Amino acid sequence: MKSENQNKIGAGKMSSFEKIEKVPPLKMLLYVSMAGMAMLFFMLTVMFLYKTGESVSATSFVLPKLFSVSTVLILISGFFMQQVPSFYLQDDLGQMKKGLMWSLVLGMAFAVAQIVAWYEMASARVFFDGHPAGTFLYLLSALHLLHIAGGLAFASYLYVKVNRASTDPIRSLIFNRDPYRLMQVQMLRSYWQFLDVIWIALFFIFLFAL
Repeated sequence: MKSENQNKIGAGKMSSFEKIEKVPPLKMLLYVSMAGMAMLFFMLTVMFLYKTGESVSATSFVLPKLFSVSTVLILISGFFMQQVPSFYLQDDLGQMKKGLMWSLVLGMAFAVAQIVAWYEMASARVFFDGHPAGTFLYLLSALHLLHIAGGLAFASYLYVKVNRASTDPIRSLIFNRDPYRLMQVQMLRSYWQFLDVIWIALFFIFLFAL
């Protein structure tokens, strides 16, 4: 009798492998992709620190001020993106649309700030093929910006879908009851948070290494 009860208790628990099996394929693909991205950024960051250490005697340069501005922008953008799935679950498409809109606007402002920061670096005579650490600074920030562009494209797609659904009660009902839409929103939030963490880590590494 005791063993039967133990079996019943154990029956409700899933192993780690079973939990992984229940993750939707698209989400699993995103998680694997993010793990690959993290490894790439890690390896490039190690190379950046190595080159920075090698060039101690070389002409140093100051981190562009706009990198600080862009860090604030992406943090605020992440705050708005964090709220988007909650608004979806509350069937509040109006607030969801606002959250996506502010995430997009701030994300684009982040991209503009990054590009202007590159011009600031070029004005200080730090070029891609010049200062060893500068090469990796350009490379890491450009690679991150490329991933941001992908996130902005998908966020724009979702914004169009939300805007269209919010104008029609029937479309709104279908949109709010679609589990695939919820998964898309959750994936976008996870991806955006991942990019937030990557940039904050890079910013502080740049700040203390240069």
